[in-house]
Amino acid sequence: MPEPSRRIPYRTWPGALAVLLAIAAYVGGLTFWNNHTPGARPLPVGQTVSVGHARFEPAAGWEMDVARSKAGRSLMLFKGGHKFLVSTAPWVGGPDGPLVRQQRLMERGQRLEIDGDISDFVTPWGLQGKTFAYYGSKLAGRFWQVVDLQRKSLVQIDFYGASDGLNEAMAEARSMLESMDLEASP
Repeated sequence: MPEPSRRIPYRTWPGALAVLLAIAAYVGGLTFWNNHTPGARPLPVGQTVSVGHARFEPAAGWEMDVARSKAGRSLMLFKGGHKFLVSTAPWVGGPDGPLVRQQRLMERGQRLEIDGDISDFVTPWGLQGKTFAYYGSKLAGRFWQVVDLQRKSLVQIDFYGASDGLNEAMAEARSMLESMDLEASP
């Protein structure tokens, strides 16, 4: 009867070491990239920025939050503890639908209080829409909505932040809104 063949043991540590080094290089590379990629980008003073059809001139000192901005759809600016978010979307439906949904989301989902009623606004450039103010225990803000029925587009502007320095930041947010028009090509 033939004797069973003996299996020659092979080493597993070189393969395991290669896998471990690959994982370490991958994680280390991602960490290095994350630490050396800026999360904020300063915006040049006096130049306009565009989001979809909307374009406006950022106030001095505001920076773009790169992680929360989506090319062609939304642009998040921040200065200190205050945020200015401009979002654009295709429009279908009546002019009040998204505004009512936004109020409901703020009241029920974020536990914010709506301050007063929805009112109309018109900027010096003729941009018009609806707005309302809101507040919570740690922040306050104002929401503006513009519907362009000809282009079938919706522009929503949400300014919010901490109560500290809110009046100055609100004045800057209003100046950015007043510089806005819907003439940018998407």
